[in-house]
Amino acid sequence: MARITRIGVLAAAALAASPLTRARADEGPLIGKGLGSWSVVGAEVDSAKPVIDVQAGWPSTTFGYTFALSRTSDIGIRLGLLYGYEGTTATQFGLSLYFPLRFELPGNRDVHWLFHVDPGLKIYTEETAAFGFQFPIGIVVGFPVRHGLEVGLGIDFNMTLLVTGVASPRFIFGPMVGPYVEYHLQPNLSLGLNTRFGAAIQAENQPVGTFTDFAFVTQLFLGYRL
Repeated sequence: MARITRIGVLAAAALAASPLTRARADEGPLIGKGLGSWSVVGAEVDSAKPVIDVQAGWPSTTFGYTFALSRTSDIGIRLGLLYGYEGTTATQFGLSLYFPLRFELPGNRDVHWLFHVDPGLKIYTEETAAFGFQFPIGIVVGFPVRHGLEVGLGIDFNMTLLVTGVASPRFIFGPMVGPYVEYHLQPNLSLGLNTRFGAAIQAENQPVGTFTDFAFVTQLFLGYRL
């Protein structure tokens, strides 16, 4: 009888521990800080399921689709509706198509690093259509706050070469820096704000030569992991 009682007690303990163990296992990802295995503008690449997103503000609205290349890299395709000229305050309608490549860099649980390059094509509907190539590069530094929330800083160097249009060829380049915040409302739903502030330096054919404009990016975004 004592032996049967001991077996019963052990079985009851095992049954009680099983859901507790599962609950703790389920809580594991929830108590970690940061965005986990994907982000829209943050310092984590998409390492599993594809992500679709829309980013709207100045100087464009863009629609993107991103998928994993490896555990530490991903690639996307983005279509942009442009209504600002290279982030300056000058309005100009256009279109862009580019292919962001993102690579996670070594970091730790408190600071995440990411490198990106965004090669693509761009066209502005000026008096004479201006067509060119873009190839900006940048670094994202992310600071996990709590599970599903990250704030950080983006440091970009933008480069665009317009080969047709007025005063072509024109080379527009310049540094931009700005904060961002990304929050995962649900495991598959993300929203936030992305910003950059800096300069657009234009080197073009005579008679203008070289001049500098203030440039900025301010976009709200919404992302969904499929």
